[in-house]
Amino acid sequence: MPDLSPEIVLALTAYNEETALEDVIARSIAFLEQWGRSWEILVIDNHSTDATPEIARRFADREPRVRLIRHEENRLFSGSCATALREAKGRYLAIMDTDGQCVATDLPGFLEKIEAGVNFVTGWRRKRHDPFMRLVISSVFNALARFWFGNPLHDLNCGFRVMDRNFIEQAEIRHRVNMAGPELVVRAMLAGLKIDEVEIEHHPRSGGRNCHDFSRLLDLFLQTNRYFRDLGRELKESRRERAKESS
Repeated sequence: MPDLSPEIVLALTAYNEETALEDVIARSIAFLEQWGRSWEILVIDNHSTDATPEIARRFADREPRVRLIRHEENRLFSGSCATALREAKGRYLAIMDTDGQCVATDLPGFLEKIEAGVNFVTGWRRKRHDPFMRLVISSVFNALARFWFGNPLHDLNCGFRVMDRNFIEQAEIRHRVNMAGPELVVRAMLAGLKIDEVEIEHHPRSGGRNCHDFSRLLDLFLQTNRYFRDLGRELKESRRERAKESS
């Protein structure tokens, strides 16, 4: 039988994004239709308390290539990405935030690198439209990642990333935190897969609110530092074991 899986699966992770979600889905569908590749959209609702699931359901009811998956509890952002990895049956998986800051029209740039042999590509918001404090926090975030596990990317926590089937089948998310980019990068490093980045458009947030509580900056810093430290230790331990096996 022929493989009826879509070529590209776009997973839209959403938590209380009723303000932006309708526009994000509509624009994504419009682009995917004219792009000419077979597609599916997974809207992963992380137990929203607003109209997010109702908006997604309206699209799913009239478009069979849109599927709503609703968590029965909030699993944090890492849980939404784990669901995307488990549910995506296509050749490529793209995971994109639904706050309007990223746009599906950037997908061809990701796919160009993937089809050239890269397994995991993340976006790089080189020209960002964020408040000053968020830019500072992001700089600290990237510096911590470089220190703990040698992060090779400019924009580790960008809300847009694409991976191939090879990566999808090897990746796993073990940490329950409000981010997933760092662990996905480390999983690719552990598997010896190719990682790259591509510059993307970045737009001001058009709705909802950030899932991080920046009013508790010290706690956020300590939690992030522990998370990166644990990922770094896992990477170092794996490399030590491989060195022993090869000696």
